Parts: sequence; structure tokens; C-alpha cells
Amino acid sequence: MEYKYFNKTPLWMIVLVSTVGVFALIPIANLLIVGYNNLTLGVQTGLSLSELGQMGDFFGGHTSAFSGALSLIVVLFFTFHQAKQQREFFLAQKAEAAQNSDRQFFLDGINLVTQWEMKSSGADQCMRLLDYYSRLALESADRELLLILNTVITAQIRKNLEGKNGSFRATNYPYACEAVEKIRTLREADSRAHKAKRKENLRP
Repeated sequence: MEYKYFNKTPLWMIVLVSTVGVFALIPIANLLIVGYNNLTLGVQTGLSLSELGQMGDFFGGHTSAFSGALSLIVVLFFTFHQAKQQREFFLAQKAEAAQNSDRQFFLDGINLVTQWEMKSSGADQCMRLLDYYSRLALESADRELLLILNTVITAQIRKNLEGKNGSFRATNYPYACEAVEKIRTLREADSRAHKAKRKENLRP
């Protein structure tokens, strides 16, 4: 992702750099004014070595002050943004690691639900696990978790959630029921998007 320096520069940094920039221009302005008033810039043949040395010191002193101030601006600006980029990078890495850890935990839970479902389809323990991981999927911002959850919801589980099995009631597993409805909505939206994409691709 492209890092936009000026968009991410705070107001205090802009004021600081601008202030240093103004002070950096003072030596150059002074050089021009004093040079214009006191130096003859034309070709001269009568300047002594001492006068030439004084002229060199005059120009060198002012230009070095400007160069120093300009270097300070560059160091301040890029040091600040380098630290900011590093902080954003580490925060992004931390968030990605946390997301991967949460997803792995969720996948392990889905695997456990699958094992119980294979052992005893629609058993109470399986339903309780499904309800728990449904809650995690609903609370997560990752929509893929709900679609992954859908892969373990068998016909028997759906019957239990719909209350068609006398030993189960839908109210016992509220998160699983909500997840099923949410999954239905996501799949319908994906289906519409897929049809629209196919229709767009078929256009000449």
C-alpha cells in the first residue's frame, strides 16, 4: 500500500517544518541583500587575496547556514515518517497474526464439530459446539467464517435448528439459528453478484 507522506503529516509537524524552512531562507535573503548593497558583482581585477577570502567567507557562511537548516528539515520530516511507517507496519503485522490465530482456532473448532457430526449426526454435543462457534463467527468481522461454518451444517443439523426433531428446540441454539439466517443472506448476495458478473461478461 502506498504511503502518502503529506496526508499523514500532522499539523504540528507541518508548522515545525515550515518554521525551520522560514529560518532557512533568512541566510539566503541576507546574502542577497548584503551582497547587492556592499559587493560589486562585476569582473574585478583589483581584488586582493584578503578581499577574495573575505568574500568567500561571506558566501560560504550564508550558504552553509541555509544547507544546515535544509538538512534539518529533511531529517525531521523523514525521521518522523520512518518511525510512523514502522509503527503502522508492526501494528498491521500484529493484527494479521491475531487474525490468523483466530482463524486457526476457528478451523480447529470446525474440525471438532465435523468429528462429532461424523460420530453421531446431530448429537447434543455437536449442536452445542456448533452454537458456540456460530457465536464466534457472528462476532467476527471476517465473513468467510460464516461460509466456513456452513460447510459443517448438515441436513440433520438444519432439522434440529428448525425444531423438526422432537428432542431439540431451536431456542436452545440461538447463535446457530442466527448464523444459518446470516449465511442464507450472504449466499443470496453472492449469487446475485455472480449472476451480475456473468451477465456483464456476456456483453459484447
